[in-house]
Amino acid sequence: MLPYSNRSISLEYAELSALYTAGDKMYPGTKIAMEPGDILYSAKGMSTFMVGHVGMVGHDQLVYHSHPKGGFYEGLPVYLSRHKFGTVLTIYRPVRGAADAARWVGDHIAQIKRYIFDPRLNTLATNYCSKFIWQAFWYSGYGDMTGRKRHDKQLTWIYPMMIKQAANLEQVAVVRLGRARKKG
Repeated sequence: MLPYSNRSISLEYAELSALYTAGDKMYPGTKIAMEPGDILYSAKGMSTFMVGHVGMVGHDQLVYHSHPKGGFYEGLPVYLSRHKFGTVLTIYRPVRGAADAARWVGDHIAQIKRYIFDPRLNTLATNYCSKFIWQAFWYSGYGDMTGRKRHDKQLTWIYPMMIKQAANLEQVAVVRLGRARKKG
């Protein structure tokens, strides 16, 4: 994992509204373009129910993810606003399969009906965040991205940390959400 460096930025909640109007497709505070298939990993914390969370950038620059209220796709500012201050989001870029996985999440997000930690890896209707990202690579022909010999006929769980540790991913940026500073 990269330490906080020149690729690490701190984003205050007050800055989220500026992202709505910016119109660029860069990660906030960076010169790194959002690309289809990028995976956004949120560290363990209260806003991720202490297990972490993952979402994927689609071809339309929206972030696709399974959420307790179902399958969501939304702009980056809305996605970021779902996280509490102090949350660290790490952006990973797949070495292979990104475009196909991004197409798959866009084509299948509407099939998520309930957010349930369903261990059946071949079900879409009952889903959770990391299972959905795993399915994107599995069903687009890139196999088990975790490297743990998982397959879609198994009863097992895919944790966000397993996605984060996938050998197929390269870390490209880190974003820390902070409190807005008081003016004056």
